[in-house]
Parts: sequence; C-alpha cells; structure tokens
Amino acid sequence: MLDEPRLAFSFLSRIPLGGKGDVRHVPRYFTLVGYVAGAVYYAGHRWMPGNIGTIATIGIGFMLFDLFHFDGLLDTFDGFLNQSGRDKCMEIMSKGDTGPFAVFFSFFYLLALFCLVRASNPWNLVFMSVCGRLSMNVLLSTTPPAKPEGLGSLMSPYQQLATFLAGAVTVPLALFDWKAWVVSLAVATATGLFMSVATRRKLGGYTGDVLGATCLLAQLCVLAALVLSCS
Repeated sequence: MLDEPRLAFSFLSRIPLGGKGDVRHVPRYFTLVGYVAGAVYYAGHRWMPGNIGTIATIGIGFMLFDLFHFDGLLDTFDGFLNQSGRDKCMEIMSKGDTGPFAVFFSFFYLLALFCLVRASNPWNLVFMSVCGRLSMNVLLSTTPPAKPEGLGSLMSPYQQLATFLAGAVTVPLALFDWKAWVVSLAVATATGLFMSVATRRKLGGYTGDVLGATCLLAQLCVLAALVLSCS
C-alpha cells in the first residue's frame, strides 16, 4: 500500500525510500511530499534564526528536496529566454549546461527566496512547499509532454484524478489558516496555468525541466503572496 508514496519520495527527493509501481501515479503524492519538505523548512526556520540560519534552512531544503527542481529551473531560464525556436530551445535545455540566463536569473531567484524566507513565519514555508508542488499537477493536467521520451513523458498520459487527490491532500492546511490556504492555492494554480501557456508556446508541451521550474517558481510566488498578505 505504501509502495507508490515511497516511490514518490524517491522520485521527488533525495530520501531513498525505494518503492515501486506506476510512475504515472506519482503526481497523486506531490503535495504529500510537500508536507515533509515543508516540515524541513519549518524546522530550519524556527530553530536556526538569523541570516546564517536562513541560508542553512534553504540549503538543507534544497539538498533534500529542491535541488533537482533547481536544475530544471536553470535549464528553463536558459531555454525559454533564448530567442531561438523550439528545436534550439530543446537542445539548450537537454544539454544541461549553465548559461548566462541561468546564472543571472538564478541569482535573483535565490536572493528573493532568501529575503522572503527571512520575512516569513515558519508556517508560510509549509504552505509554500505543499501548494507549490500542486502547481506541477496543474501543469500536467493542462499540457501535453513536449516529446515522447524523457522524464516528463513518464507521467503521460496524465490521470486527471491525480490533481483532485493532490489538491485534497492540501485541505488540512485550511484547518490551520483558511485564508493562507486560499491564497496559496490560488497563486499555485495561477503559476501552473501561466507555465502551461508559456511552455506550450515555447516547446509545444512540458518537459521534466519545466516541471521542476514550475514547482520552484510557484513556491516563490506563494511565499511572496503570503508575506505581502500578512504585512
């Protein structure tokens, strides 16, 4: 019964839980993985205060959960911001080299993330991690894969039930703070839809890199919305 959740953790994190099953079922557990990632960020933010603590919190969270997504974000920056057509964009992203767009915009991404984590309360990081991962479900449910092979295609054909199940897993957050939950869901959904439109126009569909980029961009946007709504 726990094989597929374990597979989801092995697929989306550096926690080697093993697991087996249909990879197409992994998206059902995106937000479940988000709770564990959020707990890591929550603990780091609460018990490691100050600027050094914030850097350590982000570093640990990325090492365990978000570094793989960050690699996708870098490739997406390089590919999407290049003025070439689809084939060149796909070539750039498949190489995985770190180009000037990735270096430049990743610096500002990490700077913004540092400032927002520093200004947040620990619970915001749980909302960020859980609802940010829901944005990947939104992208998968509205976008076809860009190519028949690769990481992204493993989840195709996407089962729409996964979006409902992943969304249902976020409901306990509403019991804690329903306003923050509504804000987080709205922002994560909007980010997923934005990336859906962008990737269909640029690539004709999503890739594994775009999935990771969507998660991190949604996390940043959710955190920004929560900080601004509470200020």
